[in-house]
Amino acid sequence: TVVAATYSQRSKLLAIGFSSGVFGLYEMPAVANIHTLSIGASQRIQSCILNETGEWLALGCPSSQQLLVWEWRSETYVLKQRGHAYGMRCMAYSPDGVVVCTGGEDGKIKLWNASSGFCYVTMEQSHQAPVTSVCFAKPSVVLSASLDGTVRAHDLHRYRTFKTLTTPTPVQFLSLAVDPSGEIVTAGSMDPFHVY
Repeated sequence: TVVAATYSQRSKLLAIGFSSGVFGLYEMPAVANIHTLSIGASQRIQSCILNETGEWLALGCPSSQQLLVWEWRSETYVLKQRGHAYGMRCMAYSPDGVVVCTGGEDGKIKLWNASSGFCYVTMEQSHQAPVTSVCFAKPSVVLSASLDGTVRAHDLHRYRTFKTLTTPTPVQFLSLAVDPSGEIVTAGSMDPFHVY
């Protein structure tokens, strides 16, 4: 079963993560399989994202609570770290590819240095429920959506939440997107099925 997918427009690569712990990397538009790798039968992939250049693939595995960053050309792990309690649910690369932001089942946001592999910030009071989506609005602003019904904007200079968005009636958010200018934010909810 497919559980995660990501596409790099610049490199024309599609990465697909499966519930079996296998992920595939495909060159588009021919859908030519470049690489298939298993990270372990007990490792369910929850989320994946390619960096801007398409060289690194980040994978979130909730059962092992790990963030894995894989450089597919050399077939080596750049990063293999444990982080969130109860597992990692979503992730995003910063526009410059230096930072990986992760959101977890624990409601926390973590920032990782993609080169060194170390978590340098944990935003403890991010959400009251699992974080379902994260994305960068600008290099210094990350947005997060949660099952607690909020979308929050976090300042990466001061490491604090500076804006919380909610809906008139309570919903659980599953997805999040922002326009290139960082001004328009959309979030999709689970029940009812709406886009805000």
